[in-house]
Amino acid sequence: MDDRALIQQQLSASRGILQRCVADVSDDEARRIPDPALAPIVWQVGQLASADAFIMQRAGVAPAPPVPATYAELFKTGTGGMADYPPLDAVAQVFEGTQDALLRAIAEADLAVPDEGPLGLWTNAAGLFAFANTHRWYHIGKINSLRGLLGKPRPLG
Repeated sequence: MDDRALIQQQLSASRGILQRCVADVSDDEARRIPDPALAPIVWQVGQLASADAFIMQRAGVAPAPPVPATYAELFKTGTGGMADYPPLDAVAQVFEGTQDALLRAIAEADLAVPDEGPLGLWTNAAGLFAFANTHRWYHIGKINSLRGLLGKPRPLG
């Protein structure tokens, strides 16, 4: 399996796990903040959609996926408290759009193009796209912690 196929396969796998982790979460549960140190589930999903769009923009891939203009500010790193979040279903639908666009972008991108990530996290476009998957697993872990705090079974962990 080459790098392109591996990155696409791993992003598809993390998408499936994310879907499984939010499938039985109500909109009310998705907005709850059972621990002030954790952003709510809806924020976790919105952050992933925003990050995927940013990654494609950083990689210079066009066209960018359709992400509402409010998402950049609402779901940026360092936010995540009480806010007027869109419904979880709507946020999940935006994530699905960024996922599809990200897979298409990876299919067309020159993965060898240099791109220096913060803290040396990646050095080229392949690493940037692979980081999208790593970033997802971080938030999947947060979602599973939130599920536990909400009294829901955790599909992972």
